[in-house]
Amino acid sequence: MEDCSKNFSIISDMGTKGLVCHYQFEEGSSQFIFLDIDEETGGIGINDSLSFSTSSYVQIISSSKGFLLLSSFGENQLNYHVFNPLTKQSVTLPHHGITRQVIRSGLGFDGKHYQVVLVHVFKDEENGLGPFPGDIELEIFSSETGAWRNHQPFSLSLNVELPDNEFPELNTTPLFSNGAIHWEISGQLLVYHVKDDYCEVIELPNVFEDWSWQSTLTYRRCLWESEGRVNYTYTDFDGVHTWNLLKEYEHDVYSLKNVYDREKFRWALAYTINHKDLAEQDLEILCLGDQWEPRNVSPFAYIEDLETMYLQLPGIVVAYNTKNRVLQKVCRYKFPGMDFNCCSFFPFIASSECHQKNVSKSLQVGAKVDLPLGKELKSFSF
Repeated sequence: MEDCSKNFSIISDMGTKGLVCHYQFEEGSSQFIFLDIDEETGGIGINDSLSFSTSSYVQIISSSKGFLLLSSFGENQLNYHVFNPLTKQSVTLPHHGITRQVIRSGLGFDGKHYQVVLVHVFKDEENGLGPFPGDIELEIFSSETGAWRNHQPFSLSLNVELPDNEFPELNTTPLFSNGAIHWEISGQLLVYHVKDDYCEVIELPNVFEDWSWQSTLTYRRCLWESEGRVNYTYTDFDGVHTWNLLKEYEHDVYSLKNVYDREKFRWALAYTINHKDLAEQDLEILCLGDQWEPRNVSPFAYIEDLETMYLQLPGIVVAYNTKNRVLQKVCRYKFPGMDFNCCSFFPFIASSECHQKNVSKSLQVGAKVDLPLGKELKSFSF
């Protein structure tokens, strides 16, 4: 696609909620299947006009108001692309020149301009040292300037403990909410406030003194927004837990019933969904190839209007209504070996106009859609 830095069509009519499935084939090609969600019925259908494939490996990093941040490999370096699925326009960002280890990346879009932010740290590979607190730096690309700039946060206490081989599929998808990009890093929430150009670190609720990043690799987490607040969902042996990030004025009300350090702990438990309650609702789920285990339950999206959380299981996606506690199968996906980490789902906001043009008969409650993995789709190159 055309390589450019500033000329990019902005589609502001975004609002229809949906999902996107990213599947990587063994030879390295990728396929992206977009799913529309009917916000009145909860039905789901495939949006063929947005779906596409690539001949080379392309990874989804995050989405923000209709745009996708993608990465690809080329000329011995990782390239970043901002992609508009509706117009099929792509911006390949200029090389950032970072020589340090990039540990996180994210996309923020304010309706007019977008910013791509890379979080990088110093690590002495030769001597096995680092990264250390304070070694965090940000490299920021703005569509307004068409260039990268460096940002060094001050007085930032962030302990980065990453495994030697961190798989992108296991990372928590970053969230752009309330003008800030949020990343989960080693049990902490790193927040970059785009407009005010500053960072803060918030301890996550599932952090313990003996917390180990490596021991939680298989347990999936997600960040999402509801009623203007950030929510954090994760799985453990007990179930699926969701916490709300408290706003400043809410601490006074919350602290009346709870004793906690308001400077260190800033979360309120919203609800817990027990694994047993989920599994007992559908015998088919109990008959999955793997036994029901926490590592096989991956929360990845929440649709506020439907009060519904979406969970990825081996070979199937289910929707769980957090109000009436009803579980429904949404779609199936198949691929050799049922390798769970090779097929990932992400939330996506599509254009209302595009949604109206592609309403499918599959958009009905309880309809199970078989994803056409391996089907010939329009191909794009990045």
